[in-house]
Amino acid sequence: MQNSAVIALLAYAVVAHAASYTTYIGDANPYQVSAIATDAGGNAYITGSRAIEPASLNPFYSSVVTDVFVSKLDPSGNLTLIGTFSGKGTDRANGIAVDHSGNIYIVGSTTSTDFPLHNPLQSVAYTLGSGIDNGTGFLMKLSADGTVLYSTYLGGTAGYSTLSGVAADSNGNAYVTGTTTAKDYPHTPGMPADGVSNGPIEEVSGAFFAKIDPAGRQILYAGALTGPVPGCEEGGAEGSSCFLSSVYTSGTAIAVDPAGNAYIAGNAGGGGLPTTPGALLTTGIGAFVAKVNSAGTGLVYVTYLGAGNLEPGVGTVATDFVYAIAANGAGNAYITGSTSDPAFPATKGAFQTALAGQVAPPFVGPTDAFVAKLNPTGSAMVWATFLGGKGADAAQTIATDAAGNVWVSGATQSTNFPTTVSVTPNGSEFLAELNSTGSALSYAALFPSNTVAQALAVDASGTVHIGGANGLISAFPAGSAPGQTSAPWMSGISNAAGGVLSGRLAPGELISLYGLHLGPVAPISATFNAAGFLPTTLGAVQITVNGIPAPLLYVSDTQINAVAPVELTAGSSAELELAQNGAPVQDFRVQVDIGAPQVFRNPDGSAAAINQDGTVNSHSSLAKAGSYVAIWVTGTGYFPGSDGQMATGANQFCSLAGYCEVFEVGGGQVNVSYTGAAPGMVNGVIQINFQVTSATGGYYLSVDGINSDIFAVYTTQ
Repeated sequence: MQNSAVIALLAYAVVAHAASYTTYIGDANPYQVSAIATDAGGNAYITGSRAIEPASLNPFYSSVVTDVFVSKLDPSGNLTLIGTFSGKGTDRANGIAVDHSGNIYIVGSTTSTDFPLHNPLQSVAYTLGSGIDNGTGFLMKLSADGTVLYSTYLGGTAGYSTLSGVAADSNGNAYVTGTTTAKDYPHTPGMPADGVSNGPIEEVSGAFFAKIDPAGRQILYAGALTGPVPGCEEGGAEGSSCFLSSVYTSGTAIAVDPAGNAYIAGNAGGGGLPTTPGALLTTGIGAFVAKVNSAGTGLVYVTYLGAGNLEPGVGTVATDFVYAIAANGAGNAYITGSTSDPAFPATKGAFQTALAGQVAPPFVGPTDAFVAKLNPTGSAMVWATFLGGKGADAAQTIATDAAGNVWVSGATQSTNFPTTVSVTPNGSEFLAELNSTGSALSYAALFPSNTVAQALAVDASGTVHIGGANGLISAFPAGSAPGQTSAPWMSGISNAAGGVLSGRLAPGELISLYGLHLGPVAPISATFNAAGFLPTTLGAVQITVNGIPAPLLYVSDTQINAVAPVELTAGSSAELELAQNGAPVQDFRVQVDIGAPQVFRNPDGSAAAINQDGTVNSHSSLAKAGSYVAIWVTGTGYFPGSDGQMATGANQFCSLAGYCEVFEVGGGQVNVSYTGAAPGMVNGVIQINFQVTSATGGYYLSVDGINSDIFAVYTTQ
């Protein structure tokens, strides 16, 4: 069959998406990062969940077995501590904090009745629910060397609960917040004890919060906030039945100031929170902020951030959501999230005073991120700004530095998101710094997916630490963010045929490295030499993995395409090194998998395929049902021959039963007539000829039980 239609994919496999260090913290199991914290020495602590079953990158298996991990990176990005904690269920960490003594605090949720407890305040988990409604919140405190000091369920036993955020003070007290439906959640005098329920018809959750003493032996205070009034209007689309609907209120993040006041950010699914007189907004729905006094005897304030919008036939809709909070020594709270409310209280002189994605009232349009500084009494914004473009934007993290400058990161769908540097024009995540008055952007840039939006912290020296969802962690000193200097910065790697950005690769896989200042400004594509090999130096750029040179296909300022050496050992970690003009400029830790299959695809998700009659498969050139098509893939692991060598003939080496197989989504295995070398292409590209069906669904490739993304083939009915 002809394969000229996909040769170009080798040089331009994926259009570019678009620190002192960037590294990957995963191991043989996939990681999901939730939060990051730092200590006075510039070390970074990361937590989240690690998939245990299955131990593969299989997107079609909904793993219910995960454990909690905590990783520590030293100021150079070296992995110095890692611990995992789990029972036999789903264990997920959501937040992390570090105190002045280096003790580590982790909160999350677990469905494990055998979660590892140590001197627990609550020893019984909620077990009557199912799925995500079967969890119980947990709090762990570890010493600096990872020893468990205490570990407890927390949130009540009569309903499900989860803990979303944690903070610690200089004395070693822990402050937590989250969500509970358990009527027996802990509460103390002076704190709100609003009613919650987990009944079969109507469910009401509360934003739970608590302070725990340093030894984990006593709850110093605890309470919960609920917005029990459903977010609807009499006569709306739901009618009176709306008042029997469930109402969900949750605590999303917590911070503590040097005086011991705690600040809780959350979202109320209804009205009726016990707001305080003189608050910024005493009635509303959605985002709220509460402040607990340092004595734990009462609330300084509770305020909504938005009143919500009234859409015809629907009712009151929350337009503001808060996801992260920080506090300073003066008692101000810094908050961030998303809003679609044109009346959000942005202040005069702020960086962006109007909603960029506004639509005609009364309808709700795309959200902007917001960043705001709330005064110590919760009565007014010191400053508040929108941050976004015409698409949907939301900030997920926040951190401040010693000068009061504010860093946020999040997700964006705006092509006109405000930036100060051009890093990755097609990036779906952003990182931004606002000055201390909220009047100007000191830095803003777009980044590829899974690189910056998940976690953020700023240490005492001003170094910014950022985390992506899949385990990519970066750090850079103040003033040296990507794009602010000419230093190379690597954001991560992916399969050259597509897939998520991470730090994983397979032997012989064609990979794409993304970043900034990686290679020459003018892109260079490689060609085979007279002996049939690709170069290992191209445009003065070299890539090695564990010291083995990687053949290069394409180099540019923001993207490098290479072939991972086939000699790598699956199940191990490795060091990928970028060098320019023979001088090493950046190291990057990677994890080697047995396989990471992906199919080379067109922008619409269809496979780059050749029909049986030799024509290029497309919506105007369909494959006949029952005929065979040829596709090209990479990431299947071992291949015969040498790194960077052109395959000169057919060699069906990937045809072992149960290893390289093609499946129809929702159906069974399809007939495959050839799986092996792709003549004229570099080793590491595999050609597969398979029989298409008349189904309109897609297909996926399975390599040793690890599945590719779904792809389509245009086929007659």
